[in-house]
Amino acid sequence: MANQMTISPFTSSYPTPSAREAQRMRDRYLKALLEGDERDAAEVVRQGVTAGWGPATLYLDIMAAAMVTIGDMWHHGQLSVAHEHLATMITTRQMAMLKAELPRAESTGLKAVVSAVERDGHLLGAMIFADFLTFNGWDVDLLGTGVPAEDLARIVEERKPDLVGLAATLHAGVPLTAECVEALKALPEPPKIVIGGATVVSYPDEISEIDADLAVADILQGMVAVRQMFGLEGESAPLEVILHRVGEKVKALRTAHGWSQQELADSAGLDRTYLSAVERGRQNLTLGAMKKLADALGAPITDLMTV
Repeated sequence: MANQMTISPFTSSYPTPSAREAQRMRDRYLKALLEGDERDAAEVVRQGVTAGWGPATLYLDIMAAAMVTIGDMWHHGQLSVAHEHLATMITTRQMAMLKAELPRAESTGLKAVVSAVERDGHLLGAMIFADFLTFNGWDVDLLGTGVPAEDLARIVEERKPDLVGLAATLHAGVPLTAECVEALKALPEPPKIVIGGATVVSYPDEISEIDADLAVADILQGMVAVRQMFGLEGESAPLEVILHRVGEKVKALRTAHGWSQQELADSAGLDRTYLSAVERGRQNLTLGAMKKLADALGAPITDLMTV
């Protein structure tokens, strides 16, 4: 998996941990799941957010990777169903926290419906895809699991999404996915359809026979393909992304000087809490404040504005 998300300007601004640090945090998160320690699992995620890590790192490199190990342990009889469900619920709650915490791109005006196919109880992949769409400016309805093809088609006709994402993990989900796609294609205004999940990797020949618009092996690949499909490449970064990048630049320059936030704030004639908000990408700076920071750091103002 690549260290840097390249889905859009929104996602490419995040710093990424070293492979060693990512492994350390992943191991700690896995340990928390195995022990049912939700507090420490939340602390791992909180530290990642504080470090500025983005969705690719937090969702995929940390949480999803740990859950893959949990799934393998359950499959080999090393964990009970109850323990696997506990780990899933802990991770689901961490994802809900991240969805509320991480910034998102400005609205694309596009809508999506995302669902795991009927009788497939594995929802995390669909949830991550739905959240990544949300971060990229989509309006998303996540249906969960257990939606029959007929009912899926009915709500899609009612909600009129531009895209439907279907996730299937088990082999039994392949014919059910085909039923869903057939029902959706029969609508007067069918949406674009993308299939994801373990079936795409495990049963590629059977999946290729389904008349979907896309079948993707992983979530990042899916996001890139969806953005290309809807012509979303090349747009300028939204304001929250620009502010996040300016904050990163200010923090990097401050750290290079060996200064605390208070020392830089004093030098620039700004309040420390204001500076803290700037470094976290939460403060819309005036040009005057940006000049004060640039002067205090001994850098051209364009160094801060080149993001």
